[in-house]
Amino acid sequence: MSTLTRVCGIPRRWFAGVALAWFAVAYLLPLMNRDLWAPDETRYAEISREMLQNGDWVLPRLLGMHYFEKPVAGYWLNNLSQLMFGQNPFAVRFASALCAGLTALALYGFAVRLFRDRRQAMASALCYLSGLLVYSVGTYSVLDTMVTLWMNLTLMLFFLTLNSERPAAKWGGYALMGVTAGMGFLTKGFIALAVPGIVALPWLLVTRRWGELRYLGVTLLALLAVSLPWALAVHRLAPDYWHYFFWVEHVQRFAGDDAQHKAPFWFYLPVLVLGTLPWLGFAPLAVWRGWQARHQAPEKLFLLLWLVVPLCFFSLAKGKLLTYILICFAPLALLCGPLLVAALDHAQVRRWRINGTINLVLGSLLTLVLLMVGSGLVGKQALYHADEKIALALGCLCFIGWAVCGAATVRWPQRGLWLTALCPLLLGLLLGWALPSSVIYSKLPGPFVEAHRAALVKAREIYVTDAGIAVGVGWFTRRDDIRLLNSRGELAYGLETSATPARRKTTEQFIADLPQARLAGDVAVLIRHEKGDPPTHLPLADERYTRERLTLLIYHQQTAG
Repeated sequence: MSTLTRVCGIPRRWFAGVALAWFAVAYLLPLMNRDLWAPDETRYAEISREMLQNGDWVLPRLLGMHYFEKPVAGYWLNNLSQLMFGQNPFAVRFASALCAGLTALALYGFAVRLFRDRRQAMASALCYLSGLLVYSVGTYSVLDTMVTLWMNLTLMLFFLTLNSERPAAKWGGYALMGVTAGMGFLTKGFIALAVPGIVALPWLLVTRRWGELRYLGVTLLALLAVSLPWALAVHRLAPDYWHYFFWVEHVQRFAGDDAQHKAPFWFYLPVLVLGTLPWLGFAPLAVWRGWQARHQAPEKLFLLLWLVVPLCFFSLAKGKLLTYILICFAPLALLCGPLLVAALDHAQVRRWRINGTINLVLGSLLTLVLLMVGSGLVGKQALYHADEKIALALGCLCFIGWAVCGAATVRWPQRGLWLTALCPLLLGLLLGWALPSSVIYSKLPGPFVEAHRAALVKAREIYVTDAGIAVGVGWFTRRDDIRLLNSRGELAYGLETSATPARRKTTEQFIADLPQARLAGDVAVLIRHEKGDPPTHLPLADERYTRERLTLLIYHQQTAG
């Protein structure tokens, strides 16, 4: 009963199969249970759809306009996914889920080399995949899961190669590190080089291994071999790409006064704490134990650098997003793995019961809060409408499942590893059916667009007042000629550099041009507005449909005279 698999009630020979089944249920099943969120998921879906449609895998375009906010490798993965699975939510999110799974697999292999214990490696990988932030992002289509895979691989290769004694292994390891760094660069740019670099350099300083820099040349050559062909190709097609991408997307986003998503320095501390759930009862102790063991086990100090340095780096940036610190959760899981196994092996039930109690209390509180806010007992207005009782019940069930897993851990602490890993499962599986219509028709344009798809496809011109929703309309109607009414949003650069003036109009221009436009065919206008405040500033339409914060106006074709 001393091994991890037996304590969890799973024979060792079945563990891989059970782990794969858990990944399939937790990560793959939720990919189809909700429509695409705007603007992130619809953006990455539409860019890849347009790449496949026009056959250009070099220059990213969004609604037919240049889109230079990111490089191209993430889109390539999404392209392959859509080629394999079709153009649907599963395909759009599959690459993100796959990269989360590959990161966990790499963590497992790295932990085996690090700890010489497969049980600790299994626990680390499971801890990583079931962490709330990793799980949320891994079932959502963004590039952060992909670039995190490449950055984590780069740091793992750096540590293993640094400690290798064979020259051939060193040359090969550093060359492979250049490949992973190059793929990270092609996924999200210079940040994929900076983050591993600011972790590796302090480690070389601490260990006094500056001689390893002599291998830097082979790493750079491999990096250039991977990234330079596309870098030159995109420069040939769009000479302004690198100026915009480096200055606007890196310098200004990190330190500029106009940086997006501004937040205070301490922003990531609560994100790190909440993202660690459902392992919060172990994570702080694991970090403290790692610090205590830094002299006897130098690898623990490396893991701490891997955790703390990126956290500080992104905290210094003026622009902050939750997903930026995704890289911190790999070393945190590796620090937790040995502690989880020790708690099972030595029957330290108190630790598991503390962790279970945290999850029990959290799940219970969230259930109570959702029930009160959703039904209108708290707040000015109920989150759910009176006819959405089933959705409210499913929302509560998401957190009830979390609480039940916590309670089960308190009751059966010897099975705490798998019970804790199951905490977020219902949240992932039921979220698509638990969302209130106020959220669906604000952030998920799919249901509204699908309800009026025939009219939108028929329309000669489609105008949308929100750039994020416009991209969603493009994806769901399979059109890249969507026009903007007043809004610019993330399409501002493309509108200025690669679009005709007709792609964006002010209200006054639209009203003036409408009679002429109706001679050529129907004109549709999709407006996103404040709830309960339908637009009144446009001409009376032949058809008008409103649902929550979305209103569709249809102006029918008119004949001359």
